[in-house]
Amino acid sequence: MTYSDMQRFKDALKGTPKDRVPIFPLIGGWAATNFSDFSPLEVASDPQLMVNAQIKAKESMGYDAVFSYVHPLYIPEAFGCEIRFLESGPLVDPLPLEITCEKDVDNVPQPDAKREATLPIILEATQGLSEYGNGEIPVVGLFEGPFTTTCRVIETELIMRMIYKKKPVLEQLMDKITGFLLDFGKALIESGANVILIPEPTASASMISPPMFRDIVLPRLQKLVNELKVPCILHICGDTTSLLESMAQTGASVLSLDQCMDLAEARTVIPKAVLGGNVDPVNSLFMGTTEQVEADTLKSLSKGGRSRFILMSGCGVPPKTAVENIEAMVLTATKQILRKIRQGKHLPFTAVNYAGHIIL
Repeated sequence: MTYSDMQRFKDALKGTPKDRVPIFPLIGGWAATNFSDFSPLEVASDPQLMVNAQIKAKESMGYDAVFSYVHPLYIPEAFGCEIRFLESGPLVDPLPLEITCEKDVDNVPQPDAKREATLPIILEATQGLSEYGNGEIPVVGLFEGPFTTTCRVIETELIMRMIYKKKPVLEQLMDKITGFLLDFGKALIESGANVILIPEPTASASMISPPMFRDIVLPRLQKLVNELKVPCILHICGDTTSLLESMAQTGASVLSLDQCMDLAEARTVIPKAVLGGNVDPVNSLFMGTTEQVEADTLKSLSKGGRSRFILMSGCGVPPKTAVENIEAMVLTATKQILRKIRQGKHLPFTAVNYAGHIIL
């Protein structure tokens, strides 16, 4: 029986790997840019183009998942925000709403999680990728977390002021948005997503304090993770040292850490967690050589270890990242295990690089 990508992922979550770590570079937008003859905007607007790009990228690169998105901004778009596509990528304009009291929260739209804006495109693409994977491939759906989504829909500066001046109003607003995210997450799962990625970048420790994270962000992430019933990957950008214990308390199956984090040190704080990370998406994958990518990947593998670890990029891979660099990341992880099997040894992942040279 073939050892499927999905079984490898499940075994990693249980801490019982049978060969190598799963490889999940965060490449939804990258695949659309590099494995389609159409523009990212066109791919994001056509579910079949999205499916085709994802399948072609996965089969060419050999990593372990497909991603049913090009960018995350279809969520604020569903609330009525305008999305602008620039050469550097998509941007969102928040709603021109002033939220000063609980009654104002009623002015925020309540989207239909299956029918609003481009959400049907995402759900159809998810279904197409699920049919392709046939249960044997992780199909990763995505929506940003409640705090980040709130800061997309309503001006971030206003939200930051509300934390200290109108916290009950902010919590009511976040509850409304969390309810929508839960509905959409369930729609993704009904369409075939078997993994949910939840980036929460605006809740990083550089934006709000750890106590405020525990107070207003953690309970809503817990609600999402507890009710979605599939493995969830939580990603928070930047130095999350002060947030690690709270991240673990969300119940997320995988905690994805930024490239600035030391995976080995993080594991001493949350030893039972499954960690994801953390090949540098900019300095290595985007700007580096294949040799730099190899070295950075080996570092992540060494720090993360074999058990309860998913090899990921430290954040989303820039769309113009060279195909050769993603290939180097994958080869570094996959060819080590082939060499180890040939030698009949159980070497640590740092023992052999992807060219087969011993580096102990």
